[in-house]
Amino acid sequence: MQATAQSWLVYRLTGSALFLGATSFAGSIPALFLAPMAGVVADRFKRKHILIATQSLCFIHGILIVTLYFTGLLTEWHILFLAIFLGLANSFDMTARQSFTPLLVPKEDLTNAIALNSSMFNAARMLGPAIAGFLIAAYDEGICFTVNVISYIPIILFLIWVEARTQIIKKSASVLSHLKEGVHFAFKHSPIVTLLMMVGTFSFWGASFTTLLPIFSDQVLHSGVSGLGILTGASGVGAVSGGIFLASRQKVIGIKKIIAVAAVVNSMAIASFSFSKDFAISCALLVVAGFCFILIFAGSNTLLQALSPDNLRGRVISLFSTMLMGMYPLGSLSVGYLAQHLGVSKAVLIGAAFCFFAGVYFNLRVPALTRDAKGLLEVQKQIEGGIIPTRNV
Repeated sequence: MQATAQSWLVYRLTGSALFLGATSFAGSIPALFLAPMAGVVADRFKRKHILIATQSLCFIHGILIVTLYFTGLLTEWHILFLAIFLGLANSFDMTARQSFTPLLVPKEDLTNAIALNSSMFNAARMLGPAIAGFLIAAYDEGICFTVNVISYIPIILFLIWVEARTQIIKKSASVLSHLKEGVHFAFKHSPIVTLLMMVGTFSFWGASFTTLLPIFSDQVLHSGVSGLGILTGASGVGAVSGGIFLASRQKVIGIKKIIAVAAVVNSMAIASFSFSKDFAISCALLVVAGFCFILIFAGSNTLLQALSPDNLRGRVISLFSTMLMGMYPLGSLSVGYLAQHLGVSKAVLIGAAFCFFAGVYFNLRVPALTRDAKGLLEVQKQIEGGIIPTRNV
């Protein structure tokens, strides 16, 4: 709800595609630089305590926006700088949250847990924007900011009360050595590198097109703020469906092929959306795009968690966060720039083309990645059994 209200408020205040992209850029760019360090923090300190701290910072961020909004002092520049503040908190929050999941569920349920987590996240993306669109039309953006602040209270209480399995923490090496160890492990194994590159490409050129939805809703589809909520909700419907589909799978076998097909279909849906002038068709295409996005991102997350040893999971997932959250702001800024100079439809079409070629490449790599992944799983067992030290892999 807050994200929808914020994007609409920025658009209402500035009418600028470039500033919309800049705001999204400001909120996510900290992840590009801090997510790798967040992985080290998640492996060296209790993830539960990290999450309590990050969610408290998000709560403070919400209070600041509400206060500035209802005092009439909130400007687009306040939103921009507060987005950076929130991005700093989220950089550490996402990695700690993703790597906290294995401490809450048995390993055999990890695939289902990650998919269900994605489903709940995207259910919020589906319902929140739709509700926000109607609330903004009936009242104003302030009601959405207020509800967002209240929502953090039960989350923080849950984190205080929840019991998780004991986290193994090793601090013998320096912070820099821990960081290098995680990067070395990830980039030495082709399945992990390829998955990270896929996530980065689709975050930069694919998901970033959602930054322009306020302009599509207003200028292309002529549906206003209510239409923006429905468009964003349509993407959420697809994402929830994709999450449920992944949650129904009992094993990670076959997920690479699912990701490969989803990548090609996703790029075609985005390209078709860039041409659409019909609201219903645009909604249907966003459902397809949302379904495929969750298969790509949650599927890659699942595989990376499965291929990572417990003591390296935080650092590997931090690289996933870097690709997912760090590439998104760069993509948003780039797409916003292209939209300002070429128009929104051409900007989205260019992004879809990059995603299409990445999807084709991943399809060609699936057989080799499957073979290499089996070898990596054997390495993981040896690491966790203490047969070989992490630095040798």
